[in-house]
Amino acid sequence: MTIAANLGFPRIGAARELKWAVEAAWRTGSYDDLRDTSVELRARHWRLQTDRGLQRVPVGDFSYYD
Repeated sequence: MTIAANLGFPRIGAARELKWAVEAAWRTGSYDDLRDTSVELRARHWRLQTDRGLQRVPVGDFSYYD
């Protein structure tokens, strides 16, 4: 049986949500929304990949900024 895997996935979001959340956190000094956005993005991206049939998705590769 073939196992479909992925070595990486863009973390920024389809509408660049992570970029906007990071910049908002820098402006306001409040990081609660940034944390919530990052949690939601990771879950969405894992779900997107598994819904497309990947059995192995990348985890532990997330960072807020390069």
